[in-house]
Amino acid sequence: MGASAGRRMSPGGSLLADFKRLGALPSAHKRGYQLEVLLEQLFRQAHFRVERNPSVAKPRQTDLVARYGDTWYVIEAKWLNGPADVDVFDAVRSRMERAASSAVIGVIISVNGFTDSAVEDLRVRRDRGPILLLGEEELTQVLSTPRSLVNLLQVKREALITHGRVHLAAAPKPRRRRRPATGLPGAEVRLLDVDLQPLPYVTSGGEFGEFVFVQELPDVDWAFGSGSGVCLDAAVSPFNEDGIVELLYGLDSMGWTSAEPRWNIQQSGANWHGVGAREFVEALRAWKKREKSLDHAHHTEQVTYFDTCRGGGFYTLTASIAAHRFRSVYYCHLSFQLPGVPVDLQPIRHLFEQFDAAAFSYFRPLSSPAVIRHHPEEPVPLEVVGYVVSHSALEFEEAHPDSAPTEWVTGLVVRNPHRGEDGRPASEEWPGGVEESELLVCALRSHHPLDDPKSAYHLYSWEYARTSEALALRPVADW
Repeated sequence: MGASAGRRMSPGGSLLADFKRLGALPSAHKRGYQLEVLLEQLFRQAHFRVERNPSVAKPRQTDLVARYGDTWYVIEAKWLNGPADVDVFDAVRSRMERAASSAVIGVIISVNGFTDSAVEDLRVRRDRGPILLLGEEELTQVLSTPRSLVNLLQVKREALITHGRVHLAAAPKPRRRRRPATGLPGAEVRLLDVDLQPLPYVTSGGEFGEFVFVQELPDVDWAFGSGSGVCLDAAVSPFNEDGIVELLYGLDSMGWTSAEPRWNIQQSGANWHGVGAREFVEALRAWKKREKSLDHAHHTEQVTYFDTCRGGGFYTLTASIAAHRFRSVYYCHLSFQLPGVPVDLQPIRHLFEQFDAAAFSYFRPLSSPAVIRHHPEEPVPLEVVGYVVSHSALEFEEAHPDSAPTEWVTGLVVRNPHRGEDGRPASEEWPGGVEESELLVCALRSHHPLDDPKSAYHLYSWEYARTSEALALRPVADW
């Protein structure tokens, strides 16, 4: 029977409603046939090329064959009175073996799920060709958002081939061990108070606001040729605080964690600013200790994390985390700003697949300058309350091999001179969202040894960039 035969289902956007109506059909045969029609539309809306009852597996019949890129999928749909068993898998394997192409993957969609013995058989015999399973829960998910189908199949295939695990939403998820903070790189700079005592982070008065102070701010518009930088955004879904740590491990495994990422954890009445991926995880997990100092802690805290990308650009990670023992994540957003669209997209694609990010995200050109800069008419005096220090530069150590290692002041913690008394910034050019912050963490334009403090410091300029969810601000001081 041709692809257009039979009753056409409703137009796109109502596939899930059509699926729910199928359950009321009294005839199992009609219900199964209409499910095939529905799946054909689903795969087409997910941008697969689809054929129903094709000749690819002759002399056996198969429900659907779909192609995405160079990969073929032999698709079998079942709406039985009970879970699908091993015999369904054997039939699909036979059709896969008869197909001319070696790049064939089986897909079995069973509304009433699968028997435990069938799932175990699939795991053990995966060497005979990968077969991916979708139950009712996952089917309703992709019917609601067809564009997520490609990513879901990729995640299932990777779980089966790489980890020998059958990925099913209804199956219990393997428990991940809690990642230690020590597995992430530590900061190569130190935070000191005005008495030169080390600090785990800088505690500042303030309110909610997704911003972060940065040491360096890449300008993604600064590149050879004309044009502007691009942005790329993805919503990720970590279940809890440990999921955010897992995301940092993923970024680090791809070389996207530097020695000096900056972060800010925000609560009602206080902000905590710090440096380093390891230090961020330690502060995140010590939320009870941080909030003991607050009179009225909000039920949620926000985090903003900033780091630079190898090859140019940067990203921000923003999240909202429950301030209770489950540490549920209400939302999490990853936003990149890059000099252009990378030729090699695999690192970003792998990251999105690993964390079930949006299957169809887009690079979008920036419509305004990536970095906004401002120089006040007169330098603004600063009150220093702390220092950011690092060891001697490599060039200095090579030129003076007999010298003792020197710590250099590369940044300052100062009181915010633009904190308005009425809640508005003291300067119209000062970016919104930072006016409530009691302190600033500034980059120091001219470094000096820690044991050679200067009598006065001034704010000479500031620059900032906005991602879709966060503000990255670089105040620049000098002496």
